[in-house]
Amino acid sequence: MHKHNQKQSRMVGVAYNVFNGEELLEYSINSIREYVDFIVVIGQEVSNYGEKNEHLRETLHRLKNLNKIDLIHWYSPKLEYDSDGNIKVDNGVGNEQKKRQIGLEICRNNGCTIFSSMDCDELYIGDEYANALSDFIHGGYDSSFCQMKTFYKHPNWEVHPPETYYVPLFYYLHKDTKFTFEFVYPYPVEIDPSRRIKAGYSRIYLRNEIQMYHYSYVRKDMRSKVSNSSAHFSVEEQDKVIKHYNDATDIKKGALFLNNQKFNLVECENIFNIKL
Repeated sequence: MHKHNQKQSRMVGVAYNVFNGEELLEYSINSIREYVDFIVVIGQEVSNYGEKNEHLRETLHRLKNLNKIDLIHWYSPKLEYDSDGNIKVDNGVGNEQKKRQIGLEICRNNGCTIFSSMDCDELYIGDEYANALSDFIHGGYDSSFCQMKTFYKHPNWEVHPPETYYVPLFYYLHKDTKFTFEFVYPYPVEIDPSRRIKAGYSRIYLRNEIQMYHYSYVRKDMRSKVSNSSAHFSVEEQDKVIKHYNDATDIKKGALFLNNQKFNLVECENIFNIKL
């Protein structure tokens, strides 16, 4: 795939998907706000599995009044049921992709040519983000990806060794750019299926260039996280993860993620000074 020429006037847009974990949103926005031009939040008061978040509207309006958010778009999920009257287990992924596409289109309609789709628990170090953005712009890329550090229960408990999958960082918005489950194998890196576009000319950043700081298991309400995850799991597995989380009073107990993923933990600095 050939590089394309990007015009000098460009705007960077970020769309957040938010149902829960909103206690981390302000930290995430603060980590990137000075480097981007436009932030939209796709807010969802009812989860993909029918649960309500009573406090989200208040949080998002507070952040909008502080000019941390430019636009709030409310999304109501489509709930699909099986023959037994239960919400289908794959209901999450389709809704997540639809929300990401809405965020992409809102950013494009507001003049953005560079786009990131993010979640509340994703943070970046400012200098790394600025340098990666400059590299992406001047390299004429269509897509870019980086790896992450993941944290568990406390913002200074880090998963070790680090997880190996990737997160999309910046996408260049062509007139036909869209999120899609259809793409030519192999995709450049392993990422969340709901976040794929056709990759085109890709930049894959090394860990020493930029990493995403992923506070995925640092929450005020772990039950809300595991029961509404877009990759849905049985109640038994959810209970197991919540019990381990509650019982992990010592870093030596390690981490247990959904899908029975076990990790060691190491102590690190709370670099964003997160307080929950």
